[in-house]
Amino acid sequence: MIKNIIFDIGNVILQFNRDFLLKHFYNGKEYDLLKEKTFENWELLDEDGLTLEEYNDNVKRSLPDYLSKYALSILNNWEYYMRYSEGIISLIQELKQKGYKLYILSNMTRHFINNDYKFPIFKEFDGIVYSAPIKMVKPDPKIYEYILNKYNLIANECIFIDDMKTNLAAAARFGINTFHYQSNTNELRHYILSF
Repeated sequence: MIKNIIFDIGNVILQFNRDFLLKHFYNGKEYDLLKEKTFENWELLDEDGLTLEEYNDNVKRSLPDYLSKYALSILNNWEYYMRYSEGIISLIQELKQKGYKLYILSNMTRHFINNDYKFPIFKEFDGIVYSAPIKMVKPDPKIYEYILNKYNLIANECIFIDDMKTNLAAAARFGINTFHYQSNTNELRHYILSF
């Protein structure tokens, strides 16, 4: 029996499209260079290997001045340009009403964590595990072990929803049921309610 639904955030609850973000700030001839350098070591932010200030400094050094100003604008404001996946809010609310426990397990930077209050839907969740504060990122097996232990969850009573197959495969090794999310909210709903 499924009791717990564990959601990723990026490209599940919120759309995180690097091109969508970048084009709000710059769409000139050096677009590819800006994209490459802005997001080159993003995982260091997710795992708290660098502060945002240190990351910004590295990006600034890797770009000409006229481009680095765009990169810094993106890095300091990207959460404003994330939008909810279609139908996901009503699904989360429906699952909550049906009595499922809802959790988040997401690779996420401290910058986003400090600004997650801008997304009221997160108040619906019974627990949240972000990567940066615990210095673990998916698909590291330890992060799945961490959420199961932190909230006393039984693996086969959980469904984990993510857009990355590598993250799903790691969760499945613990006996967690998984769903590959690709903006297929109706399919996700049917999958959850079929158990």
